[in-house]
Amino acid sequence: MSQARQQPEFELEGAPVSVLLDFDGTISLDDVGDHLLARLVEDQELVRHMDQLYFEGHKGSRELIAWDMEVLPHDAELLLREVDVLPLDESLTELVAKVQEAGGAVEIVSDGTGFHVERMLARLDLAHLPVATNASVLGQGGAGVTFPFGHPGCLVCGTCKRERIRRHQAAGRAVVFVGDGPSDRYAAHHADVIFAKASLAGWCEVENVPYEPWQRLGDVAEWLELALLDGRLPATPEIYADWATENRPEVEDFICGPEVWGEGREVAPGSVDRSALG
Repeated sequence: MSQARQQPEFELEGAPVSVLLDFDGTISLDDVGDHLLARLVEDQELVRHMDQLYFEGHKGSRELIAWDMEVLPHDAELLLREVDVLPLDESLTELVAKVQEAGGAVEIVSDGTGFHVERMLARLDLAHLPVATNASVLGQGGAGVTFPFGHPGCLVCGTCKRERIRRHQAAGRAVVFVGDGPSDRYAAHHADVIFAKASLAGWCEVENVPYEPWQRLGDVAEWLELALLDGRLPATPEIYADWATENRPEVEDFICGPEVWGEGREVAPGSVDRSALG
């Protein structure tokens, strides 16, 4: 796995477009953390309780991921054998090929346990893709997790997907974000184009946020090819400035982070209505 640069860098030629993809439920068809907890943790009542605390807004994902790593077996080979059976959206290879053919960039942004991402991408010969995720350590002596892509002023999420979007945009990129889960809304709010399904699509509907529906990553690849031809995305660096002026608001607003919650917050205010999100 190639760890993403904190400040992404790009070639000067080609389409100034970055496609950022969630992992669990997007590339992996199952949520890896949920699968491992269901299979390997005996106290399922406690697992459900912790899940409920997260959805009710009493715990942030950073705290929940640290708890996951503590209660899962500290046996790396056991955990990796479990993830080896989980299905992937194999049309990711089609999407990556289309983006790279246009001279664009692909990055994986995941707020999961992290250790499984490289292993699973390798099954598609895509372990070289840059990944921004949490860094977990497993061994017989215990387990731990650090958050190299967390926000310095906000402790709610482990990986701040919002900041990954904003850093790509600051480097002169149009950002397409692909996701499925409720936490993906923090990234989607800042993306130039949103591909959403499941809970993320539900949030977009509730908040009247425009999005593109998708079922497989090949759908995104087909849309991308046409969007570069018809101007929905900038095909060359020379037209990026005009495209951004027309398609991106002058003043950025926020729905998360220290700008709206204050510094050092560990849980998001309010709760996630799962029935509304689907």
